Order: sequence, then C-alpha cells, then structure tokens
Amino acid sequence: MRRTSLAVRYPRSIAHPLAFRRTLVLPASDAAVYPAALLLGFGLPFEAIQPVIVTPWVALTDDKLVLLLAVGAWLVSGARALPSSAEWRALSPSLALLLVALVAALLAPEFGDESLRFVWRLAAAAFVLLLVLRLTSDRRRLKGLLWAIALGAGLSGLLGLGEAAGWPVLSPVLSLFKVAPTRVGGELRVSASFQYATIAAMYFEMAAPLAIVLAAASTRRWQQLVLVAIAAICTANVVLSLTRAGMLALGLVFGVLLLAAWAKRSVRLVVLPTVVSAAVLVGGAAILAARDPVFDMRLVSESDADWYGAAYSAPASLRLAAGQSASIDLDVTNEGRMVWSSREPHPFALGYRWLNADGSGVLDLPPGEVALPRDVAPGETIHLQTSVPVPALPAGAYRLDWGMLQRDVLQFYERGWADAETSVAVLAGPAGLVATMPAISPRDDSEAPWVVGRLELWSAAVRLIQTRPLLGVGPDNFRHLYGAQLGLETWDERIQANNLYLEVLVDVGIFGLACFVWLVAAPLLLAKRQISRHGDVFVVGVSLAVIAFLVHGVLDSFLAFTPTALLLWMLLGILLAQKPQVSGR
Repeated sequence: MRRTSLAVRYPRSIAHPLAFRRTLVLPASDAAVYPAALLLGFGLPFEAIQPVIVTPWVALTDDKLVLLLAVGAWLVSGARALPSSAEWRALSPSLALLLVALVAALLAPEFGDESLRFVWRLAAAAFVLLLVLRLTSDRRRLKGLLWAIALGAGLSGLLGLGEAAGWPVLSPVLSLFKVAPTRVGGELRVSASFQYATIAAMYFEMAAPLAIVLAAASTRRWQQLVLVAIAAICTANVVLSLTRAGMLALGLVFGVLLLAAWAKRSVRLVVLPTVVSAAVLVGGAAILAARDPVFDMRLVSESDADWYGAAYSAPASLRLAAGQSASIDLDVTNEGRMVWSSREPHPFALGYRWLNADGSGVLDLPPGEVALPRDVAPGETIHLQTSVPVPALPAGAYRLDWGMLQRDVLQFYERGWADAETSVAVLAGPAGLVATMPAISPRDDSEAPWVVGRLELWSAAVRLIQTRPLLGVGPDNFRHLYGAQLGLETWDERIQANNLYLEVLVDVGIFGLACFVWLVAAPLLLAKRQISRHGDVFVVGVSLAVIAFLVHGVLDSFLAFTPTALLLWMLLGILLAQKPQVSGR
C-alpha cells in the first residue's frame, strides 16, 4: 500500500531540540489520530461518575469513550498502527510494568478480578504513551496537545473558582464529577471537576508549568494572557484545595523554573508567568492563613482525627414519663483542637437519639439537637440544659445516646470518640396516650471507620510488602488489605497508601517498582541531556510537571486515578518523543 507523508521543516529559531536543520517526516495517516489525542488531553479533568453508555457487558464513561475513539483512529491508520522498532524500545518500561502487573494480578491471593481490571487501565496508559510518543515528535502537534491540556485544566479551574465562590448554578455541573464536595473541619476543599480535592491539586500542579512554558513560547499577546491566566487559575485551585503537599510541590516547581531561567537564556521568558503564579501561591496561602483557622490546622496536623474530641458528664440514669418533656443537665468538654462554633454555616451541637434497652439498636425516631449558646474553645467545658421530649413509648427500659456533632459535616463518633449514654426508665404516660413501639435499626457508630494516619498506612504497607516482596499483593489491592494489618474490623477501602512508592511496592513488589523507576527515569534522563544542551523550554515544563507528580507522590498516590495517571503517561510520551530516532521508521 502506498503511503504519503508530511514533511515539516522548522525555522532555526524553533528547531527540533535534537534535530537542528533537519526535516521531520511523519505519515499523513497519523493525522487521523491527532484530533482524538487533543480531545483526550482536553477532557482528562472531566471524568464523569456516571457511565455514558451502559450495556449488559460493559459500562462506558466519557473518558473510556474518548480512549476507544483514539484506539479506533489508531487502527484505521493502517500499517502505521504497528510501532516502529524505536517506538518498541521507548515502550519497553511500560510493557515491562504491564507484564509484572499482570503476573502479580494472576498470583494475587485476594481480589484478583479487581487487580486484573487495574491491569487493563495500565494497558490503556501504555497505549496513551505510544499515541503521544508518535504524535509529539512533530513540534506543532506537541504545542497543540499542550494547549489542549492547558485549556482543559483552565476550564476545570474556573469551575473550581466558582465552587469556592459558592455559585449554586454550578452545583448540577459539579455533581456530574463527584458524589459530594470535599470538606475538612466544615471548610470546603476545592475539587473542581475532580472526585476529590487532592486529585484536583495533583492535576493542577502538573498543568501549571505546562501553561507557563506555553506562555513563554507564545508570540501573540492574547495567547500569553490566556496562558498566564490558566497558570494562575491552576495555582489558585491548588491553594483552595488546602493540599499541603500540593502547595509545597508547586512552590518547588516555580523555584526550579526561575533557576532554569537564570541558567539558560532560552528559558528566560518563563520568568513573568512564573512570578505571577508564585504570587498567587504565596498570596493565596497568606490570605487563607490569616482568615481560615482550618487552613492553619491543615498545615500543622497530619489529619483531622485529633481536631474533634469530647468528654461528657451526663446523668447515669433517669425516670421519665412517656409523652412528657424532661429537663436534663449535661457538661461537655472540648477535647479537640477546633473551636466549637455556635454559628452557621456548620455549627457544633450536642445530638441525642433514643436506643433500645441494651443499646444495640436505634429507635426510628427523629434525632434531637441541643444548640450551643456560645463558642467553646479547646479544653473548655460548657454546661448545657436541654428540654428533651419523651416519645409516646411503651413503659420499659431505654437509653439516651449523647454525642457531639458538626452539622452537615460529621458526628464525633466518626473520629473515634464514643458517645455518652443515659439509662432511661420510661413510665406510663397520661391517660389516653397511645404508646407505640417504633422500628429499631442497628447502630452505625460502631461501624464508622477510624481516620487512619499516614504513618499507620505506611506501617501497614511495610507489613504487606514483607508478606510478598517480589510481586506484591496485586495491583490496587493495598486499599482492600491495609485494615486487617492494623487490626481494624472495618476500614475505608477508597484509601491508598498515601505514598506512591510504597503503593507500587505493596501492589506489584520489587519487580514492579523497578519497572516504574525505569519508566520515569528514562524520559527524565533524556530530558536532562536535552535541557543541558539546548535549553528547550517545552522539555523544561514537561519535565517539571513529571517531577511535581513524583515529589507529591512521597505523600500521596495517584496512579489509580484516570486523570492524573493518563496525564503522567502523556507527559512521559512527550519527553520520549523528542528522541530523533523515534521520529520515523
């Protein structure tokens, strides 16, 4: 079959970093794949939680549909669908990681089916790397893909700013991408179009340096303004996410960009957009530190587990008449680190509910709340006097369960603080009162998962690594197994190891970690040589986006989340594409 090709000649001022004065030949058939790659790059931040297409065999979300579109475009490209020998070499680390993950999944002692699903996700990531590797050896297509990524991040960032401003018109849009907003201590952590605030922060950390280097390389003023605005918006979203590791990693990226500008004349145009973004980072953090006490506590505490705490002094027993109201006095001490605010929007209150005689079940009655008459500082005790209406219950033994809460945020028992209980003997009510026994539901406070800190997660990870050091317990299986290592009866199975490298070691073992290190080290070493020789601004930005992922990975793990994982593989493909021998057969 005859093949046509596109010959692209670069002016000397923007020549290919390792191919000066060289003609780059690309098959025209690859042009069918380029629009799909742009759509994928733009749409990464917008992973909807509900499938777009549901069949008896498979449910397809929007991101999977775009991936299938890219695969289809790739296949119709004909003979060029097969990688060249140079592309196979560039793919070697991804394929090695995929093979190790497959073996680990097949040998996983538990949750093998879920591990295999994660292997499919790794296969999709490897395809994305190959797709980008092929396309972005053309400098114009490289810029186009970076523009698509930046514009997608900018649009998501605008949604994040609207979320922070509390615009109700955005609620239906944001609900497409997450079940509920991320909150800590009653304060919103901006997550924009992502499921969780930390995922959003990681994505914006990688997108910000891409927008900065695009701005530095643009010659048109409107493009520069748009890209500087995108970088600033991404930075603002990292701050508003209240993600400490994100702010630190982004600060490091800005510092390295300024150092690179000082060392390389070809990179000096990044100074202005970097300074603007750094000002947003520092200024935003300073404003939040001055006005938001939750921000301060996020900086000095590992989690909110010790923010909430209460000690109760409640009556041991009472004798109350059905259908009457009873005045009950209690003392409650603030044993946490937060001030108990009595004001909206998320005031603290003392909640109560009726239990059966042995306290094992909750009566199906509306729970009550006792409002705080004033704010309560940490260590302070407040005396509460409340009038409790006694339901029309049959005479007998019951219990009142007392527990502090923060309205629309959490119950204190969700942070491990047991409620207080009062035994109540309910006496027959007035004549004519019809007593009925409500339904009884099991108590839920004993099932609430304890907030597990990073050190405990890391300890569980080390124990799991020791059980299967070479191939791990199976891809994405840490979250299913860590609780048993900590002696927990129930735990949150959405939690990762909160360390990228421990997560990889647990899931796919030493072999898997070696492949992952190979996967990220090879492009970064290539980028280092290119930067030292030619100071290519795009390579600087893409490399720093990858480094942001790796630095933040010391305190979090993002390989299980489609937007951050696929963006990482895209960036690795871009760095590998700058190798001259990958440009053709």
